[in-house]
Amino acid sequence: MIKLEREVGPQGMIDNKSQWKSDLQSAIVKYGSYKEIPEKEKQKLISFYNNEAVRNGLVKSSFGKCAFCECIPSEGGNIEIEHFRPKSKYPELTFEWNNFLPSCRKCNGSKDSHDTGVEPIINPYDIDPKNAFYFNDIEIKACDSNMKQLAEKTIEVCGLNTVRLWKPRAEILISLRIFSRSIEDATEELANADTDRKRANKVKKLREAIDTIEMLTYASEKYSSFCCDFLERSDAYFKAKQLVENA
Repeated sequence: MIKLEREVGPQGMIDNKSQWKSDLQSAIVKYGSYKEIPEKEKQKLISFYNNEAVRNGLVKSSFGKCAFCECIPSEGGNIEIEHFRPKSKYPELTFEWNNFLPSCRKCNGSKDSHDTGVEPIINPYDIDPKNAFYFNDIEIKACDSNMKQLAEKTIEVCGLNTVRLWKPRAEILISLRIFSRSIEDATEELANADTDRKRANKVKKLREAIDTIEMLTYASEKYSSFCCDFLERSDAYFKAKQLVENA
């Protein structure tokens, strides 16, 4: 999970949400509660938020990734519009742009109607998750900080420690370790270079290896927080960076 910045809400949402909200509220009054609105009528009343303008704005703000697990839903289906505070419990927030997140189907289904008003979880648009989580091999863990309880609840509610995420993390971890080994090899070759020409070539090779591994940490890359965590604890990476900077 990475920190996200919201785009400006779609103009159509801004222009029409008051009327949509009013119509939904009238139905709630008519039937006694949101739950009691006939399903067909309810779906018609709430359908307006589920449109391409909203989806495109969310996709842009999250680099096309799920806000929770950082997978890229378009690789296996469409991104879903998640209500951070569930519309079943907070119908007044059904059309609120600041209540939307882009989510994959798995995270959306896992979170379901969890009441984030009663049991909060991390909303990456509002809270920077960088200091809330760390990775132990392929498992995500809550940091021992003032956000520990919030982070643990987020992991539980969104299903961030499941086989569906362990597998891609394991595949990336293999790549990271291969890149890390290539950096170690290039560092050793640089240390053994006995001419300026050889040294220049080895510095170039080392810089290319560093650039390759750093690309995996870009916010636009899937599971980038996992990759960042790996590099932040890699002695080989920091040693190589220092050698290149001093070359």
